[in-house]
Amino acid sequence: MVLLGLVLVLGGCTQTGRDTPKTGPATPLSPAERAERALSLAANSIAPHRQLHQLDAAEFLVLAGDNQQALKVLSSLDQNALSGQRLVEFRLLFAKVAMAQERFFLARDLLTDPEFTTNAAQLPTSLRVKWQKLRGELFSLLGEDEQSIRAYAELSSLVTSTGEQTAISEAIWRLLTHISQKHLAALQATESDPLLQGWYTLASRVRENQGDMDKQLREITDWQAEWPDHPAALYPPPSLTALQEVASNLPEQIAVLLPLQGSLAEAGKAIRGGILSAWYDVRGARGKTPLIRFYDTSSSDDIGPLYQQAISEGAELIIGPVQREKVGQLLALPDLPVPTVALNYLDTPSTEVRQNFFQFGLSSTAEARQVADRAWLEGRRFALTITPDSSSGIRALGAFRERWHERGGTLVEVPAYAASQSDFIALLKPELQIEQSIERNNRLQRLLGKQLAHTPRRRQDLDMVFLIASPSQARQIKPTLDFLFASDLQVYGTSQLFSGIQDPGRNRDLDGVRFSAMPWTLPGYSADAMQPAEDLEPIYRHMYALGIDTYHLHQWLGQMLLFPNIRLPGNTGMLYLTPPDTIEREQPWGVFKNGRVVPAIQLQKKNLEEEHQTAPSPQIP
Repeated sequence: MVLLGLVLVLGGCTQTGRDTPKTGPATPLSPAERAERALSLAANSIAPHRQLHQLDAAEFLVLAGDNQQALKVLSSLDQNALSGQRLVEFRLLFAKVAMAQERFFLARDLLTDPEFTTNAAQLPTSLRVKWQKLRGELFSLLGEDEQSIRAYAELSSLVTSTGEQTAISEAIWRLLTHISQKHLAALQATESDPLLQGWYTLASRVRENQGDMDKQLREITDWQAEWPDHPAALYPPPSLTALQEVASNLPEQIAVLLPLQGSLAEAGKAIRGGILSAWYDVRGARGKTPLIRFYDTSSSDDIGPLYQQAISEGAELIIGPVQREKVGQLLALPDLPVPTVALNYLDTPSTEVRQNFFQFGLSSTAEARQVADRAWLEGRRFALTITPDSSSGIRALGAFRERWHERGGTLVEVPAYAASQSDFIALLKPELQIEQSIERNNRLQRLLGKQLAHTPRRRQDLDMVFLIASPSQARQIKPTLDFLFASDLQVYGTSQLFSGIQDPGRNRDLDGVRFSAMPWTLPGYSADAMQPAEDLEPIYRHMYALGIDTYHLHQWLGQMLLFPNIRLPGNTGMLYLTPPDTIEREQPWGVFKNGRVVPAIQLQKKNLEEEHQTAPSPQIP
């Protein structure tokens, strides 16, 4: 079926599909009732009216909030009976409903069909707007940032209202913050589309001066003078314009409360190293920096007096403490007169909203939830968990379990392994049910009275592994899974798996493992000068990166409060504020390939066939 020819005859198309009775009930029908009536009409009609009634029914089901039933109706519809505008509407509605039902790869097929894409310019403007909007949303969701930016840039040329243009600018700006500085520079140098080149140029200039808001503002002003007719100049992203208001209210003195002695001294010193690295980086470029005072929390049982001392000595922003019990003490103080960012999360969040109180840190539970979301997005539904017997491991497993069950997934939990665990075969073999496979073969051999060629099999009701492990532990666990016939299971991990040091020789055993990455560990994301020392232990390398982000909070916190939807590109993730008091990290993804870590930008298309089998879809022409 040739879409172009169909679109060109839209004006002469006589199919309406809306054969409404001449008489009807006195009161208007609800969307659900109208859907039921349309399905009844479809059952008593022949093509093409049957399909038109089905399409009407799906539209009414969406209005009724029943996307699941709408997807079933659309999946059973024979699109070959549709033509013209109704065919296009079918594709767009099908994609929209598929996205609502988390059938993302089905939606991607519908929105990227080559014939559809080639002839999109022939569509009426209203349909092109719907198409590009859906593409922008979907590509963003799938991590295909450049594709999403292109879709939104095209959308900006199709809409006219200031509100729509501003919303598009904000969407593009948010996507640009996901792209590393090195990649932005490459895009700026190679992009031929002036509209996109303008966006990449603006983002590159702002990113290059990330630590100095005054320089950022000057760069934005210079860019606007050079690109006066660009959408970002005419309809600037609100999160970008917020810089001007925030810049005039930056703190001039910061107090940092860290443990610099005792058992947590190494963690405190790593965070302090990151803070000073960021401070000197800005200072070296002759940027404006605040005065920073460090206070040692390790010698004080009560954080209150130290906190008051910092206030009395002129602190306008307080960062810390790290110890969870001291965070609790801080929250119990009668008054927090200046913005205060604790570098840890309370196990039981307070139900009382405290003014000027915020929590920030490296949360293993937040990463676990992101892994669950990512795996679900990629079509996984049956997870095997391999986690350590540690307080952070137990919390992370609990968070993964809760999110996985929330989504409707099935979980098989391997008993938690000890830090000293060396034999992972004994741990994993029972849960993979290898012995049951061997025993089934033995029974069959006894029944038949002869030897059979047999390769043991693992249980077949799994499609992924959730792994929490250090790099050295992971190098033992992944080969063990391969040995136990589970090499085909996709392994997902947390940022613990990689400390930023490429080691191809030792990491080949981790090939194919995907993990939520600290951005600073991904090649090309941050400058060499901002990298921690290689001899620093892996956990402290991440804390060093946390220190860098902690320094930038004196600029970023005001932006988060002024513009709650803003995402800011930190070394530990995209930072954003979750009301009332939590600064969250949205992390990118890395994957081991030939022993090296590379960014995992686009999701795998595995399980696409299973998607189509679960809810059969019509052939996409």
